[in-house]
Amino acid sequence: MTRVVTRRRAVARVGAFALAFGILAAGSLSQAQEGTRIRPGTEQAVAGSSVTLVDEVPVVRPDFPVPDEAGMLFYLQRSTNSNTIVYVANFRDDGTLDPDEPVVAYWRRFNTTGERKALKMVEDNFAFGVRAQATGDPNVFKLYVVSYPERMATLKLVEPGRAEVTATAGERTFQPLYAYVDVNEDGLMPSVREVRVMGRDLATGKALVERIQIE
Repeated sequence: MTRVVTRRRAVARVGAFALAFGILAAGSLSQAQEGTRIRPGTEQAVAGSSVTLVDEVPVVRPDFPVPDEAGMLFYLQRSTNSNTIVYVANFRDDGTLDPDEPVVAYWRRFNTTGERKALKMVEDNFAFGVRAQATGDPNVFKLYVVSYPERMATLKLVEPGRAEVTATAGERTFQPLYAYVDVNEDGLMPSVREVRVMGRDLATGKALVERIQIE
């Protein structure tokens, strides 16, 4: 088992759930930055993070449904309920990525009937929405979450109709699979206890787990 601990200073401010997703999708997962405020106006902040390689991808909540979507890249679960945000690649008829919107994010409302629901405007523009930047290769895009644009990941077309996202965790390159946000609802406003990000380390094939500690 391999474990790497990273602690850094930062001044970026983002919302509680936006931070959770920003760490997942924007690419630098092992560099959850110490001191990053997770909700403006509070003292809650990232205290540090650690990366561990394990044999199998952990299933944090076996009671939660796992989305099975065509073109799915990764998804986000929260402890509050089983409603899940799904991120899928958006292909044109010829199997290439749509350059105008290569990734689409939406809810699966597993807490009710499992129906698909679009993100609300505020969720798309300030929290969970993803934006893509073109590169010199029409099959490769840089991705960032709207709430944390400093962090980047890479979306690549592997073959017609199939794409993958890769990111970095310290010295490791990996494929993010899903994130789980442990939310504390005891107070007047929800707060985040911890964020776990699960992925697959490309060099070893082992599961990668990022644990982001929140204070």
